This record gives sequence, C-alpha cells and structure tokens, in this order.
Amino acid sequence: MNRELQGAKRDSGLSPGPLLAEEVHTGRLWAVVLFVPVVAELAVLAAIPNAATRLAMGLVALILLGASALAWSGFHYLFTEAGLEIRTLGFRLRSIPTEHIKAYAVDHWTPVGGYGIRGIGDKRAYVWGNKGVRIHTTDGEVFLGHNEPERIVQDLDLIRQFSH
Repeated sequence: MNRELQGAKRDSGLSPGPLLAEEVHTGRLWAVVLFVPVVAELAVLAAIPNAATRLAMGLVALILLGASALAWSGFHYLFTEAGLEIRTLGFRLRSIPTEHIKAYAVDHWTPVGGYGIRGIGDKRAYVWGNKGVRIHTTDGEVFLGHNEPERIVQDLDLIRQFSH
C-alpha cells in the first residue's frame, strides 16, 4: 500500500454520528516512570554551563515529557455507528469503519512488543498494558490495549449491530 493511500486512510475521519461508547486506556504508571527522568534531567541541565549539552539534554527531556503526557492521557477509543476512532491528546490516530472490521477477540500483549503506539506495516497496537482486543480488519490487524477488554468487545458488538 503506498504512503499516499495510507495517509489518506488515517486522515479521513468517520462520518459524524452519535457516540455509542467511549473507552480510555491510560498508562499512568508509565507516565510517572517517564516523568522522573525529566525532573532529573532538568536539575542537571540547570547546573551544566555547556550550551550544546544543555540543548541535547533539553531535547531529551522534552521527548520524555511528551511520552509521559501521551501515557497519562492514554488512548481514547470512540465507538459510533460508523465505526471506531482511536485518539490521543486530542489527535485522531486512526479510524476504522465498521464494514472493515472482520473479526475481534480478547487477547494478550507481551512486554516484548513494547508499549505506546507500536507496529509496522499492516499491524498496529495502541497499548500500555498486557490485555486488550485484537481486531482483524480488511487492512490488517489492530490491537487495542485495555484493562477490561470485555468492554471493548461489547462496544464492538454494539457498533456491528448498527451496521446490519
């Protein structure tokens, strides 16, 4: 699949409709773990006179702060009659029309796969923990992390009822 088509898929939102359900999957523990080095870096940064080193450390602190904010805010899964929308920090990451969802089931995520936004090619994961739901779509696979994956399954069942 070419980049232009891939970008168009992500950027095109679902048709507006009533919100049927919203689930949030945060990584508050990860947010704290990522924020601690930010505080340490800023303390060291204030004591270092070298401008280049300060700039480099400041950039690392900024990246860690962004990752911490992402984990704290978490992933927001919005379920509408038109499908599923995945958001974080107010930005839409992905939209999956209901008709593109082929199958889904509760599944586990291994720590080896990493946390946050993961994936390459036609597989993506939005996860801060080890539980979630694996969705098979016409475009590939999506893993949605959640502490109560059964709720995601119920929400997916609900949006599929509206499509029939």
